[in-house]
Amino acid sequence: MSNLTKRQLSVSLQKLLVQNQLDKITIQDLVNEAQVSRKTFYYHFQDIYDLLEWTLVDEGKKLLTERQGEDGWKNNLWNVFQYLHGHKATIMNIYRSQKDGGLLRRHMASLILPLLEQDFDSQPGHEQVAEEDREFLLNLYSHGIVEFFYHWIGDGMKPEPGQTMARLSRLFDGSMEDFIRRYQAGARP
Repeated sequence: MSNLTKRQLSVSLQKLLVQNQLDKITIQDLVNEAQVSRKTFYYHFQDIYDLLEWTLVDEGKKLLTERQGEDGWKNNLWNVFQYLHGHKATIMNIYRSQKDGGLLRRHMASLILPLLEQDFDSQPGHEQVAEEDREFLLNLYSHGIVEFFYHWIGDGMKPEPGQTMARLSRLFDGSMEDFIRRYQAGARP
């Protein structure tokens, strides 16, 4: 029952976020939409930001689980683009409410890092790369892509995802394989 109530509150928050910035939504708005009491809300969450974080993690898990293992990092990153673009109003209303963007950035990193790890670990020779070097590369890519996404959202999700994905593909295609190849050849960073 607890997860059912959390999901009910999450769905209500998502409905409200289509029309309102996060910082304009009150607990009263939320409990009215969910048809639960304030006590029920506070039993599950400390505040709206706590509910938002739970919602983003839950949505991210669903996205990654539904698409797991499908056709490499490009397809998986494309799925993230489609998800963000398909929930544009909600994402934009979260973005506009965040002073530092920490929550949204963390959410995007939680989506992107596993995709990059999966791709790296599928490369021939990856097991020969020291863990600290693997971690360095994955963190560099992850932070770069997250910041790119964050600025893309800030620009109103323009240009369109297809054009943006093509640019990212040109930039990243073969780079992990090249890193591993150079590592194996002794050009260790």
